Amino acid sequence: MKKLAGAIVAAYVVLMGTNYLIHQILLMPDYDAIPMSHRANEAIMHRFWAIAIGQLFFAALFAYIYARGAENKPWPMQGIKYGILMTFLTVIPVSLTEYATYFIPHMLAVKWICLGGVQMILLGLVVAGVSKEK
Repeated sequence: MKKLAGAIVAAYVVLMGTNYLIHQILLMPDYDAIPMSHRANEAIMHRFWAIAIGQLFFAALFAYIYARGAENKPWPMQGIKYGILMTFLTVIPVSLTEYATYFIPHMLAVKWICLGGVQMILLGLVVAGVSKEK
C-alpha cells in the first residue's frame, strides 16, 4: 500500500509538471494562434481545482492499474511498455476525437499525440520505478 501511495504521489507530481510544460509553455503559441480555443488564464485558474482533481484521479488509476498488472521483469521496460499502452488507451483516442470535434489544425493533434506519448512513457517509468521490488 505504501508503494502504491508513493507511486500515486509521484505520478501526480510528474503529471502536473509535464502538463504545465506541455500546455503552458510548449503548446501555448499553438493555442494562442487559434481564436477562442481556450479560456483566459484567470478563468482557468478559477477552475484549477477541477484540473487538479481530474489529474489526481488519472494519477491514482494510472498507478493502480500498473500495480495490478506488474510482472516480475525489469521495471524500466515494464514502465516504457505501460506508457506506450496508456498512450494508445488515452492520448491517441482523445487527441483524434478533439481534432475531429474542434476547429484545430492537424499539427496540434499530432503534437498532442507525440508530447502526450512522451508524457505517458515518463509516467510509466516513474510509477514502475517507485513500485519496483527491492
